[in-house]
Amino acid sequence: MDKRNVFSSVFFILIAAFVLVTSTGLGIGQLNNPRPGLFPFTASICLIVFCVALLVDNFRHKNSLITLAGLWQDSNWRKNIIVIAALIIYTIFLAVIGYIPATFALMIVLFIIEGMKTWLAIANSALAVTVSYALFQYILKIPLPRSIWGL
Repeated sequence: MDKRNVFSSVFFILIAAFVLVTSTGLGIGQLNNPRPGLFPFTASICLIVFCVALLVDNFRHKNSLITLAGLWQDSNWRKNIIVIAALIIYTIFLAVIGYIPATFALMIVLFIIEGMKTWLAIANSALAVTVSYALFQYILKIPLPRSIWGL
């Protein structure tokens, strides 16, 4: 049994329960007419479910001991650092160059570090940007960041 899993699960269950209760005060609404409390309400339910699943799994496998070194043993640090750097650069340039070119460049980087061929990464990035832009801009009517030139 890993005490860190037990402690973190209980801690996040308590936080999620608090968010669950306070989000009902904001009003949940319905799926076709959501109120401000709907997102935190559903997110806290998901968090509680996952934490309970972690607790149950932790108590089922009492004899498995996880060491701190074992958690990071199979990590690919190079990819992790590239992803973190790409996300930082993305957040910096999103307001400067706008949603479409910034997201297109980010998606190319993410696809290429996963081993996708360059032409396929470009095609998939174009598809991902087009679909996400259409979803947010036209279907959900959520304005996306434009460049400093208003494009």
